[in-house]
Amino acid sequence: MKIAIIVHSLSGNTRKFADSLFNRLTEDGNEVNLTQLETTIPIKGGSVRQKMEISFKNLPGIAEAEVVLYGGPVWAFGASPVIVTAMQKIGSLKGKTVISFGTMGFPLKFMGGNSAIAWMNRTAATLGAKVLPGSICCQMMRNLDAEITAETDRIAKQIK
Repeated sequence: MKIAIIVHSLSGNTRKFADSLFNRLTEDGNEVNLTQLETTIPIKGGSVRQKMEISFKNLPGIAEAEVVLYGGPVWAFGASPVIVTAMQKIGSLKGKTVISFGTMGFPLKFMGGNSAIAWMNRTAATLGAKVLPGSICCQMMRNLDAEITAETDRIAKQIK
């Protein structure tokens, strides 16, 4: 299966999650492309609820992907505006399956994580995707690596 992973990460935690997904899905025999988004000007914060002009140096094409995984950090108790803008600029997801994933500092998913995944899922649905349940991993007072491993396994099982 052809899979695209598109990730926005500043601290490296969401990238760690993306790398875990890349390694597992590749081991499972899939053809996987991973793109870490680069913006033309640094974006170090913000809310998806506010209008921001964001442009990219490396927005990937996903025409051949059957499954697209979009990942980003939780910012301001919601999805990163960088990953949501990338989703919108990439455009139509008709005929594709999408799974959203992310990481957050707070220890409880209702402290922005659930909202971030819901926002990304709504965006994907409006672009025509078949949306599968997403995943958020928490850092504070948690074992982030163990959560990433468990959620990577869960996502890999959804894709099979």
